Amino acid sequence: MPRPVVTFLSDFGAGSGYPAQMKGEVLRRLPEATLVDLSHDVAPFDVLGGALLLEACVPRFPDAAVHLAVVDPGVGTRRRPLCVVDPAGRRLVGPDNGLLTPFLGKGSAAFLLSDPGIVPRDPSPTFHGRDLFAPVAAWLAGGGSAERLGPRVGDPVTLDWSAPVRAADALVGRCLTADPFGNMTTSIRRADLEASTVSAVMIGERTVRLVATFGDADPGELVAIWGSSGRLEIAVREGSAEREHGLGRGAPVHLRLRDG
Repeated sequence: MPRPVVTFLSDFGAGSGYPAQMKGEVLRRLPEATLVDLSHDVAPFDVLGGALLLEACVPRFPDAAVHLAVVDPGVGTRRRPLCVVDPAGRRLVGPDNGLLTPFLGKGSAAFLLSDPGIVPRDPSPTFHGRDLFAPVAAWLAGGGSAERLGPRVGDPVTLDWSAPVRAADALVGRCLTADPFGNMTTSIRRADLEASTVSAVMIGERTVRLVATFGDADPGELVAIWGSSGRLEIAVREGSAEREHGLGRGAPVHLRLRDG
């Protein structure tokens, strides 16, 4: 049988020691697990940024992997701890604050982490990643069933993904987050185009080229590009759209469309 896989995502910082403590809790319970870091450098408290990283990374793993995600400004409060199972059978554990939104679509299920025979009692109020989510992730990766963790939750918290708005011959979206290169991920997905094609991309009052690869842009040029996650990105070749052009979360993006 393949070795169980557990992935980790947090805003703890790669050098903080907190990720290692979560991994240690998994390995104490499941020594044969393969552990993979998605990222521990999510901006502090940036739930949306963490959700977008999960959206990009989780589908690249085997469906049987378990994903532990913690970007949790409300740790220790009454916010619920969850396990989410998506239609493909992917399992994610984390806080009920919108972080798991990409996997809460039609056909998904969310379960409250509450069974006292499985879920640790009295976890540290400031470190649920280590004391609550890591033990549950290890149990799931070792063969546990999500349905045993607790009752089904019918109203998990979801983020406002700000789906683009279609207006006549335009699709209007916005910038969501920047990657480490300063490329801005937007709310526009390639699938949103349906049967239309893009005739122009506007960032505020500026019209920019839509290119297929970074190599098609001139050095320093501001361009639009379809990123590997299927979302439109605004980027500068060998530069930073975020820093050099002052783009940030909420900056408007307009696509001019033509049919066919």
